[in-house]
Amino acid sequence: MTKKFFILAALVVVIGMALAGCGAKEVTLDVYAGEGMRKPMLEIKESYEELHPNVTINYNFAASQTLEATMRTLQQGDLYVSGATDVQRMAEDNLIIESYPIASLTPAILVRSGDNTVASWDDLAKEGVRVVIMNPDLGSAGRAASKVIGNSPLDEQIRANITALTANGSETLQMLINNQADAAIIWGGLAKTNPALAAIEIPEELNTILDIWAGIPTYTTVESDAIAFAEYIVGAEGLQAYENAGFSISEK
Repeated sequence: MTKKFFILAALVVVIGMALAGCGAKEVTLDVYAGEGMRKPMLEIKESYEELHPNVTINYNFAASQTLEATMRTLQQGDLYVSGATDVQRMAEDNLIIESYPIASLTPAILVRSGDNTVASWDDLAKEGVRVVIMNPDLGSAGRAASKVIGNSPLDEQIRANITALTANGSETLQMLINNQADAAIIWGGLAKTNPALAAIEIPEELNTILDIWAGIPTYTTVESDAIAFAEYIVGAEGLQAYENAGFSISEK
């Protein structure tokens, strides 16, 4: 009798645990991430959703200024992944609960693989060279490019060669690939994931670094789930995805 009782009790526990697992609350996380983070964030989404079948990651990729304006207008968003200054700006308005350093990006000159029109920083100032950068008013990639150009003695000549200010990183790369530009000043890591492109280093004394952070906005309605996802991003698997995409990992 006692043996049967314990077997029955064990079965009840196992069934209860199974039912509890099946009944896990369905969660959707609205994540606002810079266009340049698309590759690592999609890789992270795949592995996270596999580990957490009840969670759906809904991404909004765009330039940082567009993302911030959208979140402020709609007053929604569970995670914001962008440049540190973008996250800090929202924190100054008491709109960020917690923030997490992730990685960093360094600008470079991107050119088409095998095209020697531009082989160095000084070549950007040559007459007839077509340079494209992202619009500085729309995102961190454009602001970084403009800052680097401003650090150069060739500032005026290079700016005179800028033929387009794009809306986002994808448009910048597409113009380069389509031979609508000879060079783009944008994140060097993008060449690592695009075999059609090659990166040329910008002189260290001119260059800058963008730190990437994740922030939990006060707009979130699923704070604990948002924190869990942010902690996964800055964990081993998340950081590996960023490293695979050409980012430098932030030291903890």
